Amino acid sequence: MPSVSVVIATLNEEDGIRECVEKVFRVFDEYKIDGEIIVADNSRDRTPYIALELGAKVVVPDKLGYGHALIYGVNHAQGEYIVIGDGDSTYDFNVIPQLLAPLIKGEAELVIGSRFDGEIEKGAMPWLHRYIGNPLLTWCLNLKLGTQISDAHSGIRAFTRTIWDKMDKALIPDDFCSEMLKQMAKNRARIGEIPVTYYPRKGKIKAGTLLHGWRCFSFLLWHVFPNRSRHEI
Repeated sequence: MPSVSVVIATLNEEDGIRECVEKVFRVFDEYKIDGEIIVADNSRDRTPYIALELGAKVVVPDKLGYGHALIYGVNHAQGEYIVIGDGDSTYDFNVIPQLLAPLIKGEAELVIGSRFDGEIEKGAMPWLHRYIGNPLLTWCLNLKLGTQISDAHSGIRAFTRTIWDKMDKALIPDDFCSEMLKQMAKNRARIGEIPVTYYPRKGKIKAGTLLHGWRCFSFLLWHVFPNRSRHEI
């Protein structure tokens, strides 16, 4: 049974998926990791064929949406440790060993790759996301949940199978990153961060800045802030 499963949710990522899958397999080889790659895909381009050609396992989620795809992918994974990341090359999968180290040592149950503690390359993140949206959302979540993280909506993170199995998956598809953090706080999980570099995506941008921001803030308003204290989450 693989000890590490890398789950990548994709929707028309033929421009970036090859680089992502190849990097993961190189990391597996270099660090002697017994691992698998699960690509949860709803694409209409060549993304799944490229992933299959390279040796990844491709599964087709029964519903559209980023959160649904990740849950579906994790449900098909066998690893003791799970790494999730995007298929557009915005994150460098070479950081997998750094993400896994605190989990393997028992120092954390969730490790987030922080773009704000690391580096954001020019053109990788819209100004509104970088200086207002993400910092404000992270501050709100830290305030409410009692967490102390720098990048609540990073798309690359690793966690243990044990902590994942404790989570209620019902709300996760609405805003995967916020709900995951909320449930980690509820379960008193130990959360760590490592610095990562964020790169310009390969391929077309799918979600507009304002629409994405509204989804995140509306999730906070309806599903996070109504709780009176973090002890009642």
